[in-house]
Amino acid sequence: MEYPAVRRKVASVPAGRPIFLTGTHRSGTTWLAKMLAASGIWYVHEPFAPMKGRWPRCFDFRQSAIPDAEVDRHFSDVLAGGFRAALNLPNADHPLMPLRLLKPRFQRLLVKDPLACLLTEYLTQRFDLQTIILFRHPAGFVASICRLGWPRAEFLKQFLLDEPLMDAHLESHRPLIEKASKQDDLVAAATLCGALNLVLWRFVQQGVGKPLIFEELCSNPLDQLKALFAELGLPYDDRVRDAHHAACFGKQQEVAEYHPHAVARNSALMARSWTNQLSEDEIAQVRRIWDQFEVPLYQEEIDWTLVGVSPARKAVSPNHA
Repeated sequence: MEYPAVRRKVASVPAGRPIFLTGTHRSGTTWLAKMLAASGIWYVHEPFAPMKGRWPRCFDFRQSAIPDAEVDRHFSDVLAGGFRAALNLPNADHPLMPLRLLKPRFQRLLVKDPLACLLTEYLTQRFDLQTIILFRHPAGFVASICRLGWPRAEFLKQFLLDEPLMDAHLESHRPLIEKASKQDDLVAAATLCGALNLVLWRFVQQGVGKPLIFEELCSNPLDQLKALFAELGLPYDDRVRDAHHAACFGKQQEVAEYHPHAVARNSALMARSWTNQLSEDEIAQVRRIWDQFEVPLYQEEIDWTLVGVSPARKAVSPNHA
């Protein structure tokens, strides 16, 4: 019954380049994607996630100068609206829903996929994407990964076997990655965070994607999101603002009470939730590992303090880094 209204809403989003939203997992990409999806845009959620059955593994890397037929075929299908099992819109969760059975007309598409973050340069350049790369405080990433018990050492082992990735970005950090790949602990989580963010920041330096800082978005979400909508050319009205307000100023809860993919949270509190999850010694350990990757983010003392809320750094632009 709701399909006609959803179809009209999707079709009403003005035409534009596909938007690709990425970053490390647990960096807030699901939250930001939901904020962008309030525009009515056709939203595809993690088409490179292995659990969806179309792509074999997380964190594949491809060099943009070398075409890959398998990547191109899969992503072309996504952009054409063909992989509707990954569609993330209301009433699209069942294969017999009209949004899954009938292909409505859409003019703009959003793909959110942190598991494809190492494909960012490849996809952006080959498919002319409007790319956003979201960065989150490394202690926030580590606290979340450790709390959920998600794997990390296996991904580090995968990186070590990926010669193009190591040669292009991570070879100088091989000893650290080898040491951290032995078990799923805080060191492995911090090393995984550093390795992924180093590659992502290098993409930014090459002009691939717009960098955004999760903590800065959370500090003033309504105005920041409105500005981002204007920059992306997405429709924005009171309905969208109300949706953003509901998702950004939810009631305060303990971190463990949230579903891992929940988006209705108190964003200002979530941005600094790691200060209540890691000890001072653990935070210091994360910082020591982060500093070894020399990513010019979260370098100020105030970024690591346990008191108050601070911006990630003074400027986002790599020109100021």
